[in-house]
Amino acid sequence: MRIYYRGYVIDEEIPSISYSVYGCRPERSELTTRSTTREAMQWIDRDAKREAILGATRTLQPAAF
Repeated sequence: MRIYYRGYVIDEEIPSISYSVYGCRPERSELTTRSTTREAMQWIDRDAKREAILGATRTLQPAAF
């Protein structure tokens, strides 16, 4: 079974035991493995939040003196 969540894919490897999280397109590389779909979704939420924060800090310009 595959679950598509926020652009990521959660793939059920072993039912009710192991779920792999794959990243966004085009690569879809494996990012992590969790024991439940809920844990996988929580990991995705944290990863998406981290990426948003990193993206915001990269676009900030240093103050000119």
